[in-house]
Amino acid sequence: MDSSTLSKQDLLEQALHLLDHFRILILEPQEAELHLTDSAQWAPYEQALQTLLESRRLALALARGDLSYELRQKGALAGALKSLQANLRHLTWQTQQVARGDFTQRVEFMGEFSVAFNEMVYQLDAMAKELQTQQDELIRRNDSLILEIAERERAEAAEREQRQLAEALQSAAMALNATLNYEEVLDIMLDRVGDVVAYDSAVIMEVEGMSARVRRAKNYHRYGEEVEKRVLQTEFDIPKTPNLFTIFTTLKPLVISDVDQYPAWDRSKTGNPIRSWIGAPIYAHGKVLAFFSLDKLGPNFYQEEHAHKLEMFASHAALAMVNARLFQEIERLAVTDTLTGLYNRRYFFERACQEFIRSCRYQHPLTIVMLDLDHFKAVNDTYGHPIGDLVLQTISRLVTQTVRKSDLVARFGGEEIILLLPETTLQCGEALAERLRQKIATLSIPTNDHTLSITASLGVSCGNPANCKLEPQRAIETLIEFADQALYLAKQNGRNQVRSLLPSFAEKPTA
Repeated sequence: MDSSTLSKQDLLEQALHLLDHFRILILEPQEAELHLTDSAQWAPYEQALQTLLESRRLALALARGDLSYELRQKGALAGALKSLQANLRHLTWQTQQVARGDFTQRVEFMGEFSVAFNEMVYQLDAMAKELQTQQDELIRRNDSLILEIAERERAEAAEREQRQLAEALQSAAMALNATLNYEEVLDIMLDRVGDVVAYDSAVIMEVEGMSARVRRAKNYHRYGEEVEKRVLQTEFDIPKTPNLFTIFTTLKPLVISDVDQYPAWDRSKTGNPIRSWIGAPIYAHGKVLAFFSLDKLGPNFYQEEHAHKLEMFASHAALAMVNARLFQEIERLAVTDTLTGLYNRRYFFERACQEFIRSCRYQHPLTIVMLDLDHFKAVNDTYGHPIGDLVLQTISRLVTQTVRKSDLVARFGGEEIILLLPETTLQCGEALAERLRQKIATLSIPTNDHTLSITASLGVSCGNPANCKLEPQRAIETLIEFADQALYLAKQNGRNQVRSLLPSFAEKPTA
């Protein structure tokens, strides 16, 4: 064989060697070491190979949520990845600014996510302004109360009582303003109302529609465990309860000096032996939020002066309840996907890491299910995005109604829904996933002039970590990766099915 033939064969082998490097970088999960030649004629291809390697590393870093990797190579692919990295860094900064209270931030470069993000920031801004308005109103009412007390100081006989009342209300207002936790606000309301109007026992009833349910009760244990239990479980139909209906419709307190003289009083409801009663609405903007209900064992204790005091305290309590509810709504919006009402991806990762730590502590299994609607793009293309949104909302409600209260459901992105199932084995996770698949497959979604059917593919992954040296974030990412791979298998094998993969946790997972 002559030297010319040998030279061509060497060139062919070098070309195949470079092509194999390209194949490995594009297709293989493991990164292989590059063996480059010293030949000048292959230099441009080896430079492209090096650029592809660095671009691959940046792409994998972005997939893991790592925005710190620096790519120095140039070119179309590298430029696109660096542009994506810069956008994600800027989005991270914007999210941090929103967390610090800067609601002027807007995202303009990420399509549908930009709309959702901007809508969330807009609503947070609106809620914050409303909260500030309510706080200003509370300050205004406090100022008005102080002025009223100052004007009444001329009445020497009532001066001491009015001062004590003002101090009690101011102290209560300060206590109520010290927290935005709704449950703590209810506790403070029931505790501090006794500083304004004395009682032997008392409850706060929260209004839901035309029903009033006892949310807090105090001192009913003195009448026996059975009475206390019945009080705590009591729910009143407002139109059928005359004293509550009067308060509800007039928005004024009601005094019953002796319940034995009140024909509509029903002792059988709770069985407590009270004789004197006073109630007041807790309302804001004309809507009743709750009732105060105060009791005394002796008759003829409560008078109209008590009604006046209770009404003033109820106005402070109403503002505190509204503020706490607004804060709850702000917190909910911060962790909720605006379209589906499910939790968002950020909150999912926070809760998932907590659940992983808990599963390690108690050696309980933890399962993740990834759900993806089949051919969802065709739904949007054929029927339009409003119908696509309706489908997502309908499926989200179905999933939420199917899982347990302890399970976590979040929108992972696009039409993907992710489920976190604490204390759930792989087999139980598969069973739930199959149940969801069947429900979705048999669901008919009514639209304007027809009904729409859709199917879903699901991937299941479970961790039963005997070795908990794995970082929670990495463990959850691993479970999600395997659930996503299982979902991919379901898609590859025809869709509308459930597949599962079971990872083995290691102290140092391979890259």
